Amino acid sequence: MKNVLKYLFSLVLFSALLASCTKEVFIDIPEGEQKLVVEGFIITNSPPVIFLSKSQSFNDPIDPEGLANTFVSGASVEVHVEGDTYELEELCVSTLSPTELELAAELLGLSVEEIQAIDLCVYTSLDFFGEEGKTYDLTINAEGESISSRTKIDYAVPLDSLWFEIWGDTDSLGFIWGILTDPDTAGNNYRWYSQRINAYPNEPGVPKDSRYIPPSNSVSEDSFFDGLQFEFGYNRGQEFNSNKVDDNNDESFFFKVGDTIAVRPVSIRFDAYRFYRGLEEQVTTNGSPFSLPENIESNIEGGLGIWAGFGPTYDTIICTP
Repeated sequence: MKNVLKYLFSLVLFSALLASCTKEVFIDIPEGEQKLVVEGFIITNSPPVIFLSKSQSFNDPIDPEGLANTFVSGASVEVHVEGDTYELEELCVSTLSPTELELAAELLGLSVEEIQAIDLCVYTSLDFFGEEGKTYDLTINAEGESISSRTKIDYAVPLDSLWFEIWGDTDSLGFIWGILTDPDTAGNNYRWYSQRINAYPNEPGVPKDSRYIPPSNSVSEDSFFDGLQFEFGYNRGQEFNSNKVDDNNDESFFFKVGDTIAVRPVSIRFDAYRFYRGLEEQVTTNGSPFSLPENIESNIEGGLGIWAGFGPTYDTIICTP
């Protein structure tokens, strides 16, 4: 015990001495060039959704008001597919009916509360829906700038099987596992989403998850398993800054016996794989000084962000031991 106390005392003393030797340093971070930022996607059997904003400087506040001020209004947004041109309409949350609000939240992959918090506005069109195998060219003219991108909806690859498996010595917590046979063509890329569609006991009729949520490391590419059948497992994704009890205790990132899980693996292009991989690495390191700096890949010509096509498959599993 004495040795432990001596060690702790020495550690505290060393920390104090180290602190007394430090000097406060102020770094003047220059303002970066402001660019148009796109986060857009088109899913099989769903309309296109485009978020258009301006990049923020390092010191800009990250709050609902600050994010709302980055939205770019009045843009000309068009999608070209097989010789046809579709002009996308600007829609804002504040103009939607309750039914339209629920639909918008589902399409955007956000909760109603999240999109209401910043009166989210998007560009979309109900005149056409995503189709597998088709290529979609995007052009945007806004604030004197012109940007463009291209994506394709790759064909969906269905799962061979899906199951729940308890982890370690826990009695009810585990992960979702699956088997997939990758097509024998190089360049297949995937992203995984899941949603708990059963309710908490005190909130009947309200799904535990308001949307499909990707876990960390949700993307993969087939350079190591091209044309092979392979087994994989995923933890439970959770919303940022979630205040749910099971996102802040020992159940965090686990599925649980009794959960009903809707899964949505999607086929994506390689540029989308690189974008989401870089984004997840940024989130995972969370600004760690020991991580390597990395720019997030973009497929937007003249701007930043992503225009992605999703080829999804859907399945459901009930978590049983």
